[in-house]
This record gives sequence, C-alpha cells and structure tokens, in this order.
Amino acid sequence: MKIDAIIFDLDGTLADTIPLTIYALKKAVLELSGKEYKDEEILNEFGPVDTEIIKKLLDYKHDDIAPDVYIKHFESSFNDFVKPIEGIERLLKFISSNDIKLGLFTGRGRRATGIIVEKLGLNEMFNILITGDDTRKHKPDPEGILKALDLLSADKQSSYYVGDFDVDIYASRAAGVNSVLALWASSGDERLNKHNPDYCFKNPQEFIDALEDIMKR
Repeated sequence: MKIDAIIFDLDGTLADTIPLTIYALKKAVLELSGKEYKDEEILNEFGPVDTEIIKKLLDYKHDDIAPDVYIKHFESSFNDFVKPIEGIERLLKFISSNDIKLGLFTGRGRRATGIIVEKLGLNEMFNILITGDDTRKHKPDPEGILKALDLLSADKQSSYYVGDFDVDIYASRAAGVNSVLALWASSGDERLNKHNPDYCFKNPQEFIDALEDIMKR
C-alpha cells in the first residue's frame, strides 16, 4: 500500500519540549511582572502560538518585549531541558529512504520552532515546515494539515499526521488523513486512546514496524 506523506507535530512528538516551554514562560512572566504561575496554569493556556501565550499571561502589558524575553529564556535553557528522543532520527531516515514525503506542522511559533529544529539537527529532514504563525486557526481545526498536504501535493487518504494530543487526533480526522498517536515523549498519555486514533505507538520503532507492514500490503 502506498504511503504518500507523513506529517509530524513537533512538541511531544519529535522533541520533548513541553517542560522547557513551561519553564521559559514562567521565567519571562516572573522577570517582567514578578508574578508566579503554577505549571498547570501555564498548561491551561496552551493552544495559541507560544509568543501569544506570553502576552496573555502578562495581561498584554509588555507586548513589545514579552516575546523576546520568552525566546531568550527558551533558547538559553534549551540544552538543560531538551534531549533527542531515542529512535526519532532513525524513524525520519527510514521514512525518507522509502520516498515518503515528510512534513512538519506545529502550532508553536516560528521563532521557537526554528531554535528546536536547528539545535536537534532536523533542518534538512523535512520537505515543508508550517508553524502556528503560518495559519489563522489552531488545532483541532485542520487548516495546518490541509496546508501541508497542499504544499506536499499529497493524497490525504495515503497520508498520516503524527501527534501526541487529542487535538492532533481531531485535526487529523477533520483533514481526512490517518491519525497516529505518539506516546514516546513525557507528555504521552495512553488515556488518549479513548479518542480512537487510527494508530498508536509507544516508541518510534513500533511506528517503523507498522510502516513496513503497511507498505507490504
């Protein structure tokens, strides 16, 4: 069976970056306002791009400098928080070696996305890269996935979107692609299986094995 394209989410899928994001947002808020947030309070704001989240956390009082302060903390603390997920590089190389188009669509903003892909050496892996700054609507709206399919000239029924959260499953379904739930990062939660993804994998090797099986059909 032909696999046309595989599009990946970033946070919690290609890189375990959620803890760093929470830390950088908290540090930026503390620096600019002296206010302290709990991790859960920060997580509840996830959805818009990260540079918009920091503005909201600061009640839009430091819009001119808030994104820069957040990015400063994000980049300077990157190596303390983020390590490559075992098996991801092997998975991406396997996909590329089988002439399957590779896309990246993340709701994260362009600046932090650039830092992540550069530091993890993912720059040359993908045919296209779409961030939350490139779309008007956020997941679970399928806009980003549909845009990726269009740029890749990919058939939706032969394409897959890989993510680690319920909105990724819903966005995949709305876009008409196969949904893959990735449980291999710290954010992985098996309870998300209740949202009925088409596939669910606990590690990248399981995904490779499944792809080999699909291509043999």
